[in-house]
Amino acid sequence: MIDSEAAELLTRAAAFDNRTIGEADATAWAAALHDLPCDNDTLQAVARFYSAPAAPGETGRRWIEPHHVRTHRAAIRSERLGTTIPAYEPPAEPESGSEFTRRRRAQLTAIADGRLTPVPVQQLTGGPHSRVARALEGVGDMPADDQPYMPADFRESIGMAAAPPELRIPCPKDGCRALARQPCKTPRGHRRATPHQARTDAARGAA
Repeated sequence: MIDSEAAELLTRAAAFDNRTIGEADATAWAAALHDLPCDNDTLQAVARFYSAPAAPGETGRRWIEPHHVRTHRAAIRSERLGTTIPAYEPPAEPESGSEFTRRRRAQLTAIADGRLTPVPVQQLTGGPHSRVARALEGVGDMPADDQPYMPADFRESIGMAAAPPELRIPCPKDGCRALARQPCKTPRGHRRATPHQARTDAARGAA
């Protein structure tokens, strides 16, 4: 923003607060808002400041300052972007990373300016690729009863004791009811070092 543009902005503010404007005022405001253009959003920021409802306890005449312009202008532009990330519009030809960055920034700027209507990111539809679907088959499935999690020959090869025969069946004791291949538990839910006697007896009867 240059001095002449700042003078235009101050003229808009003077319509609301009847301030007097001099060259020094325009120079000071141009320095404070040097990185902002005097565009429609900047002018609308002045109108928004004076049209906002009075805050609790607010009395007297309002007096806009440069930081008010900056804050309201940013809010106006953020509202155009919306609360969701706008979808990216890719070019017809492949682009590099730096080209994507420049194009993305240009699109977001155009949306904030009001020159481009944002399109929300669409929800992905359809299932995974057939190769991915095949790779996921069986993931999370429990092994069958005749396929223990750790085969006996593997347990023996690493020096682990064989699984107790009681673990082949669920525990019938009330308060435990541990599933097959799961250790019995105490009334407080802790793991027992040995199966319940009822489970041992049931395993002997099933043998």
